[in-house]
Amino acid sequence: MYSRDEVKAITDKVIDMAKADAVEVEFNGGERSATRFANSNITANMVQFDRTVAITVYLGNKSGTVTVRDFDDAALKQGVADALKRASEAREASEAPVLTGPQEYEPVDAALPSGVNYGPAERARAVRQSLDICAKKGVLGSGYIPKVYQTTCTANSKGLFAYYQYAEASFILTARTKDGGGSGWAGITGVKDTGLIDPVQLTETAADKAIKSQKARALEPGRYTVILEPRPAARFLSLMTGLFNARTVEGPVGNYFSGKERGTTRIGEKVFGEQFTLKSDIGNPILRQSPIGTDGLPARDVPWVEKGVLRNLYYDRQWAIREKKEPTPSSTSNSLVLEGSNMTIAEMIKSTRRGLLVTFFWYIRPVDQPSLLNTGMTRDGLFLIENGEIAGPVQNFRWNMSPIVGFNNITAVGTPVPIHTGESYDGPGTALEQPVRIEDFYMTSVSPAV
Repeated sequence: MYSRDEVKAITDKVIDMAKADAVEVEFNGGERSATRFANSNITANMVQFDRTVAITVYLGNKSGTVTVRDFDDAALKQGVADALKRASEAREASEAPVLTGPQEYEPVDAALPSGVNYGPAERARAVRQSLDICAKKGVLGSGYIPKVYQTTCTANSKGLFAYYQYAEASFILTARTKDGGGSGWAGITGVKDTGLIDPVQLTETAADKAIKSQKARALEPGRYTVILEPRPAARFLSLMTGLFNARTVEGPVGNYFSGKERGTTRIGEKVFGEQFTLKSDIGNPILRQSPIGTDGLPARDVPWVEKGVLRNLYYDRQWAIREKKEPTPSSTSNSLVLEGSNMTIAEMIKSTRRGLLVTFFWYIRPVDQPSLLNTGMTRDGLFLIENGEIAGPVQNFRWNMSPIVGFNNITAVGTPVPIHTGESYDGPGTALEQPVRIEDFYMTSVSPAV
C-alpha cells in the first residue's frame, strides 16, 4: 500500500518544511473494505481508500495541528503554514513537549499476502460457501466480512520513524431459522493469515446453534456455572482491561482491586483466580500486532497477571514522571493474550455437572463504575448443561456481573482463538481469547432476545 521509503519521503519533507522548535508527523493511509450479506444474499460490497498526514508543530510551549489529505508540495506547505499559524495563536502549555528519538522495533510481518489479497472475489467465495451450508441446513445466513490494509507511521524532528503496515480480515455470521425462533453466532476476527478463516466450519457452527436453540425452555434466574465461548469471554474481559492503567488504579477514584485509597495497588498480590494469566505478547505469530508502543517507544512483552497475581500496571510517560516510575513499554490494548490450554469446549462441557453454555453477549452497559459491575444479555443460543451433556436450549437472561469477580471464579480455560474484545469487528483490539468456565455467574432476569 505505502512502502517504508514512500512514507519516509513524505514525513521527511514535512519536517524539513516546518521551521519550528519541534515537529511531529502522523501518517495513516490504506484500504478499508467489506462484504455484507443478509437473508442469504450479498447486500453490499464496500471499499474506501483514504490517507491523511497530521502535522503538529511546536513553538516553545505552544502547538498547532493540521491534517491534510493531498501530498503534493503545495498542499504540504499550506498544511505546515496553517499549523504554524495555529501554534502562534495557541495558549501556552505548562510544559514543552518531550519527543522520542530514534528507536529499534521488533520486526513484525503483519501484511501477509493472504490478507493483502483478500479482495471481493475471495470474500464472495467465502459467502458462497457459507450460503450453501445455510441452504443445506435450512437456515438464513447474515454476515460481515471486513478487510483492512493500512499503513501507519509516527515521525518527528528528533529522528523517530515508527512505521507499521498490516492487513487483516474477519468473518462473522449469524444464522437464523426461517421462522425466527432460533439463532446462532460464529466468527473469527482480526486475523492476518486469512487461511485461518474457515467459512464452512463457522457456518456449520452457527447453523447448528440456530437449529438447536429452538423451543427454549424456561429456567429460573439465579447464580450459575457458565461456560463463556471466546466471543462473550472477550467482551467480558474488555470490561476490565482499563483497570491495569496506573492512572485508573492510583488516581483519585481509588483502587479497583481492594476498594482502598490511592497508592494501594497490590502488585505482587493475588487478585484473580489461579487460572487467570494475562499478558501482552509482542510479535505473537497469530496476532502480529504493532511493535510500536505509546509515545513511539518499542512495545515489549508485559505480564499483567500471572496465575491470578497482579504483576504490572501500565504507566504512560506523563503519569510515570508524576509517580517517579518507568513508562510501561506496552498497554493492554496491544497484543493481548489470555493464556489457555488445549481443552476444547466439548471437554469443558463434559467436566461440568450443571451450568449454562453462553455463546454471545450483547447490549453490555455499566451499572456501578467503582466495582466495574456491568449488565448485559445473552443471545444467539443459550444451552443448559447437565451431567456433562447439553440438555437443551433455555430462554435468554439478563446478567449483572463484575469481571473482577468473574475472573476470580474461573475453574477452567480452553483453547485460545483470535477475537475482538470490543463491539466492532474491523478496528484494533483483537486478542487471543479462550473459552472460560466461571462459577456463580449471576443471571438476574429473563430476556426476550432470540
